[in-house]
Amino acid sequence: MAIPKVAVVQQSSRVGHHAHWLELQSEEPLGFVGGQYIIVDSGLVLANGKAAKRAYSPLSADTEQRRFELVVKRIPGGLCSEFMHQLAVGDDVRFSGPWGKFVAPEAVSGETLVLATDTGVTAALGLLGSARFSALLPSTLFLWLRVDGQDFVSDDFVQERVPRRCGEFRVRAFPPVNHPERLPVARSLLKQVFATNSLAHAFVCGDGVINYGLMEDFAAHGVSVSRDNVESFFNMPKKSA
Repeated sequence: MAIPKVAVVQQSSRVGHHAHWLELQSEEPLGFVGGQYIIVDSGLVLANGKAAKRAYSPLSADTEQRRFELVVKRIPGGLCSEFMHQLAVGDDVRFSGPWGKFVAPEAVSGETLVLATDTGVTAALGLLGSARFSALLPSTLFLWLRVDGQDFVSDDFVQERVPRRCGEFRVRAFPPVNHPERLPVARSLLKQVFATNSLAHAFVCGDGVINYGLMEDFAAHGVSVSRDNVESFFNMPKKSA
């Protein structure tokens, strides 16, 4: 069992209709690589008797290992998201981690696509801000597909946090979660990327339906995307798939 760690809220503010930004300072270095996540323990208990815990990806650069940023979307009825939205400066947050393999391999090069859907933008920003990703930045296209500028954080919020050396940042409107046209629209947008970019690598995060629905498209264009290059925030595929 992982030993809980503690971080203290340094700043807390609303950054969208449904989003809350937190800056926290950990008692010890996180030891995280950009793209990984932590699991917050709210201390609350779900109706099934299990602890209310949720995974959140730091969106700040991993050059700083004690102070880190999180953005949390309020989920109606979600105990953990409500807990996170009510945090104030000075409050303690218990967590474990970092966890996950959504990190850039060392010593890689070539044109790269980082494709984020919805709240997956936090993991994408963490990945882009990692020391490992630095060499890839100039040849990277960062594509964020979101429903609108009100559903989570604003386009400006994300733009301000995209590293200056990133080759290009694009934002595109996208059908709501579980809409039947969601995957077809993603495929159409990806087709436009293939028409202008010779991709060597791709990292995909956010909606699991989109993440794994695009695997054949990447394979058809010679872009190998393993499970380590994919991070699903919701609509996770079954392990047997």
